[in-house]
Amino acid sequence: MESTTVKTSLEYKLDRATTFVAILMSIYHLVACNINLFQTGQHINLHIVFALVIVFLQAIKIKEGRPSWQGWCMIALLAATLVVGAYIHFNYKNFMTALGAQPFDKVFSGVCILLIILIATQRTWGWVIPIISVIALLYGYFGPYLPGPLFHGGLSFSRLITYVTTNFDGIYGMLSSVSANTIILFTIFGGLMDAFGAIGAIMSVAMAASTKIRSGGAQVAVLSSGLIGSITGSVAANITLTGAVSIPLMKKRGYPPEFAAACEATASAGGAILPPVMNAAAFIIASWTGIPYITLVFVGITPAVLYYLGIALSVYIKACKLGDEKVRDETVAAFRSAFLNLLIFIIPVIVLVALMVMGESAQKSLFLAICCLALVGLIQQFVMKQEKPLQTFVKKIFVGFENGGRTVASIAVVMACMGVVVQMMTATGLSSKISQFALVIAGDNMFILAVVVALTCTLFGMGMPSASAYILAALLGAPALTAFGVPTVVAHFFVFYFAEMSALTPPVAIGCLVAAGLAKADFFKTCIISLRLGIVGFVLPFLFLYRPELLLQGTALQWFWAVLMVVAFLFCFIIFCENFFLMRTVLWERLVAAVGALCCVLPFYALDFVGLALFAMLVASQAMRFKREQSLKTAQ
Repeated sequence: MESTTVKTSLEYKLDRATTFVAILMSIYHLVACNINLFQTGQHINLHIVFALVIVFLQAIKIKEGRPSWQGWCMIALLAATLVVGAYIHFNYKNFMTALGAQPFDKVFSGVCILLIILIATQRTWGWVIPIISVIALLYGYFGPYLPGPLFHGGLSFSRLITYVTTNFDGIYGMLSSVSANTIILFTIFGGLMDAFGAIGAIMSVAMAASTKIRSGGAQVAVLSSGLIGSITGSVAANITLTGAVSIPLMKKRGYPPEFAAACEATASAGGAILPPVMNAAAFIIASWTGIPYITLVFVGITPAVLYYLGIALSVYIKACKLGDEKVRDETVAAFRSAFLNLLIFIIPVIVLVALMVMGESAQKSLFLAICCLALVGLIQQFVMKQEKPLQTFVKKIFVGFENGGRTVASIAVVMACMGVVVQMMTATGLSSKISQFALVIAGDNMFILAVVVALTCTLFGMGMPSASAYILAALLGAPALTAFGVPTVVAHFFVFYFAEMSALTPPVAIGCLVAAGLAKADFFKTCIISLRLGIVGFVLPFLFLYRPELLLQGTALQWFWAVLMVVAFLFCFIIFCENFFLMRTVLWERLVAAVGALCCVLPFYALDFVGLALFAMLVASQAMRFKREQSLKTAQ
């Protein structure tokens, strides 16, 4: 009993320490986004140190009332982080003035912080990303000994280390800058949203909406996963959060476990592509390409809506096929009251978008949106007539700060680790060599190039967090597309979508894995259904190349025509897969659906009219048959 008490006490103290550091991290960044407390490199270094401390505090394992041997290793790494971080911070000017030199302390501190980052990334995200980083470092060192196009001049050990660390590139480069200046504010914003009850409000609206339409039980997953996913930024976390409600509800309504899991996984995977937040990857695209973030938000609206339209249509037709009716549950909140409760949380999002449209920086816009959210939260406590409104408000503010700090810690660590890969690929010219190789394979055929890039993005994105998957995909694929003449925004959206869809692609398919576990469903069947439900996520990137109007790269009329063709494709494809629309299809209708879907996506203008004609024929046939059957039932 005594050891249990000690164990509980020690774990509690570690959790309190983590909470304190996370809150302190959030407060520091809120101050730093308005006041330049330190030089840029020092600021990023502090950001990484905060993140590492949180990661190692969370990784300390307690066994029989005391840290296990692994726990002591984490404590040692925690101490090393503080010592090395402080040394780099106070020697920033010396390191910056010695950019061309590699003194011992500069190299040694670089080695230390690099090893710490690799270990922290492994503890947080597994082995894949650290191994890729180590391979990138080995390539940078052994370049002179490699054959053919892989050859490069090579970097000495000291130059290699400083190049990715204490020259304040690589680990401290663009990716960590985005994390330290923008993503942290986004996670604080999301943390406060959660603390004030926005996620609960979204689930209430989704549940209330389920009483209004057929397939409502499954549409809970589509609506809630999309909205919450854009806040959480993690497919696995999103599935765990919303799937606990939506998956049992779908199974109860008669949906097969594999379909329920696939629906949740597909909807959650799309959270990162949904404006205005669009996960951390949108901020990286903005920093990488120089395209304003607000432009990316408007560009991303059409494909995101089409993605969720595809899932919603699939779910609706499946519900009609199974005979699922509206959810009837007296315990579900009325839609009006649920929506009004959610409406107050839309105000800060509107403020965020409005400020960016007015030309304010992402940092200032996010800071003011956070202030607006805090004000909304304060008013909420008085409207809800809390017993101690001010005390409750302050408590929720600190909970939001804690959520923001804990969330960004793992992101900051992986961003720093991926910074090593970016620096090495840039320094050695590997990314341009890969692009040239892809161009040679493709020749003059853009479709072949797109397939090569898509396979590369999907392969390297498997099992990785969305931001990391996009970074690797952008390094490997985007330069080849832009070299072929594809507009920058189109090229980056192409790789961005395939990087996100890797969460549904077997054999890893992390989204399907988590959802299948919750639903007690077969993993590979879940993957197959997920690929079918999310088909538009795999088709849209190719359509970006041949119908760039989907990304606002044309006139309004061209945009309308492109959207119309995608919608027609979705209907035809879903009807073909489900073998059902208003009623079960006959063989010729199913063949018409298949040919119609193909005509709608092939990049030939004449086939557009064929596809639309086949779609209209299919709908008319189903409508007449359904009407005839209803008349017969009435007559009987």
